[in-house]
Amino acid sequence: MINFQIKFLIIICLIIKIHSWNWDNYPSPRGPDYSKCGVSKPTYVCDPDGMLTDQQRKEIVELVEDFKEKTRRPKSKFLFARKGLRLIVALANHKIAGDFTPEYTYLCRNDRRWTSSEVHGIELNEEGFSFCHFIPPLMELDKKLYKKVNEEDLYSKDYFDMLKNYIENLRMLYLHHFSIFDNQDASNEDNITLSEVHSSLQDTKKALSEVQQSLDQGNQTLTNSQAAIEENKLKLSEMRELLTQGQKLNEKNTVSLQFFNNL
Repeated sequence: MINFQIKFLIIICLIIKIHSWNWDNYPSPRGPDYSKCGVSKPTYVCDPDGMLTDQQRKEIVELVEDFKEKTRRPKSKFLFARKGLRLIVALANHKIAGDFTPEYTYLCRNDRRWTSSEVHGIELNEEGFSFCHFIPPLMELDKKLYKKVNEEDLYSKDYFDMLKNYIENLRMLYLHHFSIFDNQDASNEDNITLSEVHSSLQDTKKALSEVQQSLDQGNQTLTNSQAAIEENKLKLSEMRELLTQGQKLNEKNTVSLQFFNNL
């Protein structure tokens, strides 16, 4: 009996030594102790063991923050797809204690899962990835797809590239899956609207063409008018010259008449 108790205590000590974190003491990146996660402000990424550099962690935070917005499907039939999916990431050197299988993490089910919205969770440690989700059944991917994402770079120790590729691949999988629930009527409305815009553009082009044609005709009329004015000016000048010559001739005739009268 004593030997059994000693063995049990040894096992407990080994578990405690191997697992530096459990879900009771693992810090929350949304709580007052968020700085323990290696981040400068509340977010959805926690890296208390410093598996990433500050710059790498900053890039991962940006990817995680954008995940919800980039998985939104505004035309979806369902609210959850229109809102998008929240991603949360927990890093630790060793698997966080309290998880029962290497494939899954308890991150999405514990009392401190950092968000109340639909969520997909990733835990990354030296043993690789584990995942979880707290979402409606319709949102869930096929389990084979989750495993396929995990298989890439599984034996790499470049945690940044592993995590970045995982997030990007996961986002594409969810986007493709959510597209199934897009409202076709809304898509048709978009097509109709696009057709109307195209028709309106054609009408506008036609109206502009008519205006341009009218302007061209106006310019031609103006050119013709200017030519007529110049021609009239020339005729007027000729008439003035004839009038001047007539006046001179009249003056000569008057002088001659006076001369003859004086004889």
